Amino acid sequence: MKILAITGGSGSGKSTVLNGLKDHFGGRMSMLSLDDYYRPKAELPVDENGETNFDVLQAIDDEKLHADILKLASGASVSFDSYTYNKSLMKSQIVLVEPREWLVVEGLFALSYPNIVACTDVKAFIHASPDIRLARRKHRDMTIRGYTPEEVDYQWQHHVRPADKAHIEPHKETCHVVIENDDDWRPGLGRLIEHMEAFDASSPKPQP
Repeated sequence: MKILAITGGSGSGKSTVLNGLKDHFGGRMSMLSLDDYYRPKAELPVDENGETNFDVLQAIDDEKLHADILKLASGASVSFDSYTYNKSLMKSQIVLVEPREWLVVEGLFALSYPNIVACTDVKAFIHASPDIRLARRKHRDMTIRGYTPEEVDYQWQHHVRPADKAHIEPHKETCHVVIENDDDWRPGLGRLIEHMEAFDASSPKPQP
C-alpha cells in the first residue's frame, strides 16, 4: 500500500481535489480524514474568550490515526464513527475503510505529526490565497453549518490563521506536488496523479 498525505488550509479546496482523485483512482484508493479523529469537544482547549479551539494539533488523536494507518498497511480493514458537525446538529455514521493500492490521509494537520509523516510516500499541498479561502469558508459555514458572519470572522482571526502560519503553511515547501487553487485546481491535480502513478512503492521514499 502506498500513502499520500494531502494538506492545505481551511477553504483551500481539499474536498474538490479529493473528489478528483476518487474519480481517477476509483476502487484503487481508500481514504482517512483527520476530521474523523477529533478528540471529544470537552477535551479541547478554549481561548481567552472561552471559545473552543479546534485548530490546534492536540485536537486530533494522531495515535489512533497512526494505528489505523498501520492496520490498513497490514491488510486489515478499519471502522469508526464518522461525525458531521454543524453548529446545532451532529450526525454520525459507521464508516468502513478497506486497504487499497493507495491510502489518502487528508486534513489540516496531515503533515504535522511525525508518526504520520514517517508513513507517507507522497506529500501534496493545496494552496489558495487567504482572502479566497475566507470567502469559501464563510459560504460553507453560513449556508451549511449555521454560523453567523461574526462567528466565522472570529474563528478565522483567532484560530484558523494562527494555525495556518504555525502548522500548515510551512509544509508547502516540503511537498512533492503543490496544487494552486485560487482558480483552476485541475492542472495541479493532473500533476499529482502523474506523480502518484509513476511512484514505485519498492523505491526509497522520494524527496521533494
